[in-house]
Amino acid sequence: MIDDSDHTIYETSTSSGAPQYRLARLGNFARIAAKSLLPLVIVAAVLYALYAYPPLQNIPRGEVGVRLNQITGTSSSIFEGTALVIPGLHSLRRLPMREQIYRPNADAKTQDKHNFQSLEGLSIGVDLSVRYAIDPAKLAEAARNLPENIGSDAIAPALDGVLYKILARYTVREIFSVKRQEIKDSIENELRPLLAQDGLQLKSILIGKIDLPKGYKVGMESLLGEELASEKMRYTLALKEKQVLQSGLEADAAKVQREKLAEAAGEEQIIAAKAQAEA
Repeated sequence: MIDDSDHTIYETSTSSGAPQYRLARLGNFARIAAKSLLPLVIVAAVLYALYAYPPLQNIPRGEVGVRLNQITGTSSSIFEGTALVIPGLHSLRRLPMREQIYRPNADAKTQDKHNFQSLEGLSIGVDLSVRYAIDPAKLAEAARNLPENIGSDAIAPALDGVLYKILARYTVREIFSVKRQEIKDSIENELRPLLAQDGLQLKSILIGKIDLPKGYKVGMESLLGEELASEKMRYTLALKEKQVLQSGLEADAAKVQREKLAEAAGEEQIIAAKAQAEA
């Protein structure tokens, strides 16, 4: 009989025992199938784990692999070779050992943020390049703490804070021309210890193009041109003054030499006259 209310099937008579026999056979078949499929499931799981988390990972040239033990917290460094990474026990972080260059203006995350203010309150853009490297003595700390995108997530925030503070001390003219080296040195001195906290070594920074406000750049270039012309004039006048001084010294020297020659000639004439008188 079939009961449509709960979609179940049952036998109206169990005197022969046939339904129980069929159910027993189905149960045995299910157990046999489960036992047969279990090894396949285990093998498939192992193969997937090996595919997703390969135990042997290559460390290319110019990089270092820092293997962290998830249980003990210890770490080991592997330079250019094959590293054994056991899934669930180890994690591996690859870090570059060569010097890197970070350019904020080329970073999509930060290229619209690098407008700073000068001492006058004018907005300026600064094109910078930061040359850095991973500190070999702090590989474990760097592997644990550094984000995947080191430039925009680690260097950029520290660099922005330093630039906002330092550039606000100088006028646009000083930033644009006369105090670039001083500003560069100040940025390096303040940025270096901040990056060292994250296991990074600051090698140097390079200040490139300075974007000035519209209209201000023309005036600044004109002012610098006038200063250059004035400096050139001062140099020309100083050169001519030195030439005049040199001519005067040469004339004095020639005069002294003529006087000495005349004196020597007079002494010769006196000696000659004495000799004639004696004769």
